Amino acid sequence: MLFSCWLLLCCGLVVAVEEQHYATSTRHLAFLLQVEDELLAHLRQYAAKLQQKVHTMRVLQAEWLARRLAARADPVSYAANPLRSLPLMRRMHVDARKWLNFARLELGQESLKQLSEYELGVITAVDLKEAANGLLHIQETYDLHERDMARGKLHHKQYNSRLSAADCLTLGAHLEDLKKGPLACRWLEVALEQYEDKWQPIDWLLQTGRSQIWQQLGLTRIMTHDLHGSRAAFTKAVELASEGEDVAIAQHLADNLGHHFVHQRNCQGRSRLPVQSSLRCHYAAEGSAYLRLAPLRMEQLSLDPLVAIYHEVVSAAEQQDLLSLSQTQLQRHRGHRHDAVRTFASAELASNATLHVERLHLRLEDITGLDLAESEPLRVLNYGIGGQYYIHEDCKQPQPHVEPYPKEYRLATVLLYLSDVRLGGYTSFPALGLGIRPQRGSALVWHNANNAGNCDFKALHAACPVLLGTRWVASKWISGSGDQWRRKPCRK
Repeated sequence: MLFSCWLLLCCGLVVAVEEQHYATSTRHLAFLLQVEDELLAHLRQYAAKLQQKVHTMRVLQAEWLARRLAARADPVSYAANPLRSLPLMRRMHVDARKWLNFARLELGQESLKQLSEYELGVITAVDLKEAANGLLHIQETYDLHERDMARGKLHHKQYNSRLSAADCLTLGAHLEDLKKGPLACRWLEVALEQYEDKWQPIDWLLQTGRSQIWQQLGLTRIMTHDLHGSRAAFTKAVELASEGEDVAIAQHLADNLGHHFVHQRNCQGRSRLPVQSSLRCHYAAEGSAYLRLAPLRMEQLSLDPLVAIYHEVVSAAEQQDLLSLSQTQLQRHRGHRHDAVRTFASAELASNATLHVERLHLRLEDITGLDLAESEPLRVLNYGIGGQYYIHEDCKQPQPHVEPYPKEYRLATVLLYLSDVRLGGYTSFPALGLGIRPQRGSALVWHNANNAGNCDFKALHAACPVLLGTRWVASKWISGSGDQWRRKPCRK
């Protein structure tokens, strides 16, 4: 039985060889050098006929020729060096495809046609992965430093070979796929060291320049939970990007990480409430007959977008009524992929659930000046130890001129605090640098959309983790069309 198992294994190895996975045989690797020779010949003919692309193609040609001179005498020995075989595999699987796409921009000439129709399907992603794995196995087995390997040193002996920045970038990305973040970061840092400015036209074409390396390093550092290092890498990627390079993802992630760090400061109580002459703390008595008879104390925290605290909005009896109604209806919520984006329990209460709830809805209309008829039900939320709701927007932008607007188009939000929290549980506005401590009975009001009716990114907010105690709140999302703003009374 054991012999049969070994026989099956050997048969499997034979099949693998017959499929010609190039990284498993130096003979097959040497064949790729011939393929590379053929591609080089086509490129030389093609470059001669081009005007606008001549500089890029000549730089590419010089780079290829410099490598090929070292391999012509003994291709098999040349390919046996892993510091040459991986770059060869990467060039044929990754670079050559991008060169061909570049060539296909202008069809019609005979040399261009020969080049654009060249078949590279025989070299697969499996080949490139096998080559990368082989080099990494060598590194692990012989305890080699990635910097020495990139500079051509193998087992204390220096060779006339090296890994380019693009080769190191490929290894770093491959290691990230293998969930080996720390080693991936080291290879990417070596990629930055190996980068040569003279190959900038080639790097721009192949998307292997400094900006791309920094962006890959930022993504990998996220995996290793080095968020400060990740943001620095994304910022560097944006700074070094050439004209026309797409760095939207790097800019987006850099901004998000910036908001994350501000959010942490907000949660820790390290953010300061704004001190501006344009912000007021006063009794709000305008907008409704109720407020003229019983004005509420209001603190303005931001005017763009509006963020304000109204004190003593929910009476003790109303707080108790909301808590009692929700006790038997609470349902737990958990974020996606176990990432704890949101960890809390909630229950929905109809606007006519009790007399207390009806009065509270009328009071919220008086405070906000908005109609609550089209809005979602009042939702009571309970956050336990560590409970949070990470940075998010309440407003979902609808398509233009769509009526009725979806309920997710939330013009404003009212957050009613039904309990004090001993430690933590702040409401955080990262884009505004605001961290607001829960105050039982108060109402936090903010606008999610601007005066033009578009969702306002500055209204990003989050519920900080509860460190000690419990956090009870009631959330009212105010929905409706943009007409709400036009119906809203003007206030000084």
